[in-house]
Amino acid sequence: MIVAMPMSRGRLAAHFTKAQRIGFFNEYHQLITSFDNPALEGNCRAKAELLRLIQAQKTDIVIVQHIGERILGKLLAAGISVSQGDKEESIEVLLSQTKVLERRLVDASMGRASLNHAKKGGCCGSGGSCGSAGGCGCGGFEADSVPPSVLLQPLALKKSMSHQGVDAPVAYGGFRPLKG
Repeated sequence: MIVAMPMSRGRLAAHFTKAQRIGFFNEYHQLITSFDNPALEGNCRAKAELLRLIQAQKTDIVIVQHIGERILGKLLAAGISVSQGDKEESIEVLLSQTKVLERRLVDASMGRASLNHAKKGGCCGSGGSCGSAGGCGCGGFEADSVPPSVLLQPLALKKSMSHQGVDAPVAYGGFRPLKG
């Protein structure tokens, strides 16, 4: 299992795309490699490069404190789980909490809305045509360009009963991309 963590000053960064570096940890919580964050440039091409870096490292889980809904949607569509932490927590605590399902962000709407995206005219100032032919060429970072075949569905439902025999809320055991 590979866990990616956006880091600034040796801790979890407050915002995913504004981190100084991206650290990659193995299942033993050891740092195996780290890279300068390509998304620091702030444009959609740089954010797409960050997504490619995370995928190239075969990342299973990304830990974030705050993340935008557009990049969160891309991570989820790529089959990468996202766990929410707090920059005040130690790296060891953050890594050990990645399996806690209550910390998982499972829908793009759980991220922060991009207030500047529409103001800038969409992706790369192209009026949102990033995902279409002839767009800005930033790798299709437009959230609307995600094909329906990569929508997520629950792997297994786990329904538990309380001690009084009343149905408890449904919890999801995991997610996988739908095969189209």
